[in-house]
Amino acid sequence: MQIETIGNVVAWSGEFHRNFATFIESSVAASDDERTKMLSGYIADHERQLAKTVSTFDHVESDNALGTWCTEFLNKQPLPDTSTKDEEWATLSANQLMDRVRDIHEQLIALFSHLLSRYGTTPAADMLEQLLDVEEHQLMLMTHSANRLEDL
Repeated sequence: MQIETIGNVVAWSGEFHRNFATFIESSVAASDDERTKMLSGYIADHERQLAKTVSTFDHVESDNALGTWCTEFLNKQPLPDTSTKDEEWATLSANQLMDRVRDIHEQLIALFSHLLSRYGTTPAADMLEQLLDVEEHQLMLMTHSANRLEDL
């Protein structure tokens, strides 16, 4: 996907979360660890919910925010790729899986923070702040729930 505007970032983010849900389920499906499989299903559900939440930004945000150009900023921030199944994920423990998921979400948070720092007080900044809050909140929920699963 060619990312040139904040609207493209929102669309990419929603698609990323949908793909990440499928990636996690398919990559962990062959795992022998039942706890890891349970966690992967839980994370996939969160990713799908996050994709739905992010997709609403396209409908409620102004064209001023969504049309803001951001190409030059994205050239400095790599975007995580989860487009193909990774068999290595099936060998991960539940803790290792959560560490990988946390790392990927922290990359997204860093990207949104980077973009937010560039826009001052604009409609694009307001929208990026909301997107950042959603990402941080969902990561916190997933981490908390993964910790509760570990306690079982």
